[in-house]
Amino acid sequence: MEKLPADYEHRRLSGLPIAVVDTETTGLHPGLGHRVVEVAVLRLENMREAAYLSYLVNPGRAMDPGASRVNGITDDDLVDAPPFAAILPELDQLLRGTVIVAHNAAFDAGFLGLEYHLAQKTTEDQKAPTVQLDNPWLCTMRLARQFFYFRRNSLGNIAMELGVRANQAHRALNDVYTTSAILKRMLAELRKMGFHTAGDLLHAQGGPIYPPPPPRQLLDPAIADALDRQSTLHILYRSQKGSTERVIRPQYVTEYKGQIYLIAYCILRQAQRTFRLDRIQII
Repeated sequence: MEKLPADYEHRRLSGLPIAVVDTETTGLHPGLGHRVVEVAVLRLENMREAAYLSYLVNPGRAMDPGASRVNGITDDDLVDAPPFAAILPELDQLLRGTVIVAHNAAFDAGFLGLEYHLAQKTTEDQKAPTVQLDNPWLCTMRLARQFFYFRRNSLGNIAMELGVRANQAHRALNDVYTTSAILKRMLAELRKMGFHTAGDLLHAQGGPIYPPPPPRQLLDPAIADALDRQSTLHILYRSQKGSTERVIRPQYVTEYKGQIYLIAYCILRQAQRTFRLDRIQII
């Protein structure tokens, strides 16, 4: 599948391939170590269904209890699920050459951008082709806030007010079909307001949304070496509760609200933990 045409901004969105996307996750913030546990994509061509996929994904960490209460996904559900890297080729094939649409697109773009980055790292030694999530994202929630007057801008409430039938909420495949139906209703109204092209719509929401780039940080050589070798590291961690010695296995580096974090497996806790980089002292 080809990339978006260079003049895609001047074409009607309905004439471009669209990928409606939704993710379910272990928690709210990829920068604090949360990961994707379910992803669904509905590909539209000429606004008609062309293909879809839906996968549970093993995140390599535990579910946050609050997230489980919302999406109903438990650790037991994910034991036999594939890692994200295993589904990336099929997922990327559906996303290639599309404008991506999601409800609260910044959330899904942040999570999928991280997963793309981490999946690439796991396949570097296999010399797999490089894939990038460089599509522009359009957000139905931002459009709702800008041009519609719903009582609430949640996906379920918008569906109810527009008369769109919604199945079980907070499961990825159900949500992409609901988002797709909402998008079609919105486009009909937005055309009446003079928004016709993909560029019109992306500009109207405040510009296209893209995944944030991976953090660029000069790491302590010991941390960089442990990341490369997947080896353990002995650290002193200075938290607000005091200092503790830990043995950790660094996994990756993230950024959240201007702070750099090291996501690592903690041998003491036998679980993934998030460490603020400036509070780590190598022992």
